Amino acid sequence: MSAKPVFVDLGDYFSRIDLYGEDSLDLLDRLSTNRLENLTEPYTGMGSVLTTNKGRIIDLLGVNRLPDKVLVTTAKESREKVIEWIEFYTIMEDVSVKDISAETCHFRLIGEGWDELFPNISELLLRDSMLCEIEGESVIAIREEMSKVRCIDMIGPLTAHSKIGAFFAKTFDQISLEEFNQFRLKLGIPVFGFELTEDFNPLEAGLMSHISFNKGCYIGQEVVARLNTYDKVQRKLVKLAWQGSLEQNEITYDGKLIGVITSSESGIGL
Repeated sequence: MSAKPVFVDLGDYFSRIDLYGEDSLDLLDRLSTNRLENLTEPYTGMGSVLTTNKGRIIDLLGVNRLPDKVLVTTAKESREKVIEWIEFYTIMEDVSVKDISAETCHFRLIGEGWDELFPNISELLLRDSMLCEIEGESVIAIREEMSKVRCIDMIGPLTAHSKIGAFFAKTFDQISLEEFNQFRLKLGIPVFGFELTEDFNPLEAGLMSHISFNKGCYIGQEVVARLNTYDKVQRKLVKLAWQGSLEQNEITYDGKLIGVITSSESGIGL
């Protein structure tokens, strides 16, 4: 991908969920791997892994505290599971869940060169956010990165989808979801349904930066902590490249299974 910034429409790639109620952040903190209690101010955010009681991955969540709610981004395919998981563990807590995926649009700017348009966003810490205006529309801008490549996620009302997309197209080249997937494979980024599944735990999937080992209890913590403390992680996510066609996704050596290819496209994979 060139140094020139590009943008991609992720509206059908991610889902967006709003959590309302004073216990929203506390509940998420008790369900996932990162120390979400540190998000004490509006427009602060972080990534956190939702795990099963066996320490396996449900999905990697993007969590952003806003003035009146908590915005959660998750994979489109994991949306129902994530909502069900949150609602199952909501007992006496003041938490209500609203799926806003069908009401919002979601774009990502990737690369360098957007500072002139959005200078204040460059000053944000990773995964923090701010409100900005695009063509008269209020949009939530979230600082992201893809393996050190700078990105901005822009989430706005679905009614402004065409207007925002046209605004970006004036300055940036648009890439397809297929090109976006090729790019994330080159960078070694795991996604739901391939590397992020209940077949793997967060340590195997390279999600160490989204795990706090000195926070309060969460679902699956004992398993994740034990794997880390006693160095029991048996598998590691790596990038692969090859020539020719791929006849199977199992990797063997001397007749023994030593790995599995979870994603592949055009001679590269994970």
